[in-house]
Amino acid sequence: MKKEEIYQYLKEHNIQFEVTEHDAVFNMEELTHVELPNPEWDAKNLFVRDDKKKNYYLITVKGNQRVNLKAFRKQHGLRNLSFASPEDLVAMMNLKPGL
Repeated sequence: MKKEEIYQYLKEHNIQFEVTEHDAVFNMEELTHVELPNPEWDAKNLFVRDDKKKNYYLITVKGNQRVNLKAFRKQHGLRNLSFASPEDLVAMMNLKPGL
């Protein structure tokens, strides 16, 4: 989905949202230098794949939360997980890391 399609989906389903545009950040430390209207709502996205490179997952968590991929995998009955490559991110979601 493109950004505009996501916004339209949220509007059609009466889901309130607020958009904050900012430069790309590659870790939570860099985010501390970005002025956010609601810093308590910060979040990070982890783009992971299974060991067969057949299934990809976008995990979104609170910014200060750590994700144990082994525990996450077991909890959801998935194959072994690892981080997807930047090339996978571009191919699957048309995004560059940090954006």
